[in-house]
Amino acid sequence: MFKYSSIRKALVAAMLIPNAALAGQYVVELDSPFDALSPELLQQKGVSVDETLSAGADSYVVITAVDEAAVRDLMNSLSMTPEKISEVLFINSPTVSGGQPADAEPREGHQVYVIERPIPGVGFFGLEKKQKISAGSNAAIAKLGDVIEWDHSYLTGEGTYCVYRADNPDTLREHGALAGAPIGKITPVKQVAN
Repeated sequence: MFKYSSIRKALVAAMLIPNAALAGQYVVELDSPFDALSPELLQQKGVSVDETLSAGADSYVVITAVDEAAVRDLMNSLSMTPEKISEVLFINSPTVSGGQPADAEPREGHQVYVIERPIPGVGFFGLEKKQKISAGSNAAIAKLGDVIEWDHSYLTGEGTYCVYRADNPDTLREHGALAGAPIGKITPVKQVAN
């Protein structure tokens, strides 16, 4: 499961990617599954795959690369056309506002979901506002109980890709209403952290 801090990811990227100090993370939306790649190809392309969130026709992959052009180069070499590539500006989680991190594995009966939230500019918000968002999510989870758990969220300039675990999509919608967070697309996925 995804348990690396941003600092750990940066250190791993620095070891694997040339010019990693200049690297960033990108969420790539795909219309097909993303298969594991050979370490040789990743090194050749100068990228690392941090997490895959596969759902068949609706899949996501999080890639660390020097820039978006490197991500596009990788996709071209795989003959894949991304639906969208979004630069990650911040990774939010329950711990940003002092909450407890998600369990190492999903709870019994939980499915992993990606929730796209259309919040223009959210990745550029100040830390205080990001902490408020985190606290709001944590408060909604406290009201709902063990039927939902927040793993982490990738904040971009256009919105968020939130990774939650829940008993069903209706719980996610109820959480969004309680937290005051808009809900876009909800996709059940298989989560693999690399």
